[in-house]
Amino acid sequence: MYSFPYITDYVNGVFSKEKKQWDFILLRPILLVVYFLLRFILFPLKFFLHRVPYGFEAYLIDRSMAFGLKYLARHDAAELFIRHVQIEPLLYRHMLTGQAAVDKNGEEHLAKKLNGINGDFNVEDLKTIVRGQLTIGHDLLSYELVDRFDKQVFLDNLKKIQSNKPADHEQYDKGVLAQNRKHSFQLLGPTNIVMLIVTAITVFGDLRTTVTALNSFGSDSILLWCLKRIYAEDRQVQIDLDFFMQEVSNRGHYNNSAFFSNPSQYLYYHVVFDEVVYDLLRNQPPPIAATNV
Repeated sequence: MYSFPYITDYVNGVFSKEKKQWDFILLRPILLVVYFLLRFILFPLKFFLHRVPYGFEAYLIDRSMAFGLKYLARHDAAELFIRHVQIEPLLYRHMLTGQAAVDKNGEEHLAKKLNGINGDFNVEDLKTIVRGQLTIGHDLLSYELVDRFDKQVFLDNLKKIQSNKPADHEQYDKGVLAQNRKHSFQLLGPTNIVMLIVTAITVFGDLRTTVTALNSFGSDSILLWCLKRIYAEDRQVQIDLDFFMQEVSNRGHYNNSAFFSNPSQYLYYHVVFDEVVYDLLRNQPPPIAATNV
């Protein structure tokens, strides 16, 4: 089995099976080349012709994603994606324990269907994805965490955070997965589904939205810092977390050029990291030290 000791058995299983599939072996290299050529051509055009949204971008992006989930995605890919959509806001809510639900201007953050850290993340069907503008809304969660997070408030609430767990993602409706089982031709695994999503964002999104989406990993740095604090007394967890230290600039607190961002980064760093963090917090309670500062 192709696996790594610092990620979960679930994710290891998904990736191990994927590496044996025809689409990973034959189609993935083609999609990577096509994507990089598209990006090279489209970004200069967007700079002059499509710098700000015209209003149709989110609809086209989410329609493309809904089509892929319904007809193309293998069930394990669809499940991994929906899990991520629902797990990520639960992690952010956990890290924001005790913090105000407003931005730095005192205005309340967006919280509606599939948008905002405190939003509703039931995904009943594919129409919900399109109506809720899931793709762009999901990318904006990272920026909301960065905006709302206060280091001192986190440290003041650290013992409470250590004593609690993120909510169970199984509370959310995953009806969209039943549609995948019914209609999908089960062709594409997680890597190629992510490639198609990133390609759809690059093709249909305006320049500002596309660059925002391709740089939406700043929250990973904050989440890693939080985990290092929460598990400060657990040597074994610290060792595992060291394998998620930022060496790719797009996952740190600097913005990388959209021309050099890595489309596989979303899956192999971001999604995997959230799965590891969620599994730790749900199944391995941290030792609580006498003092946390």
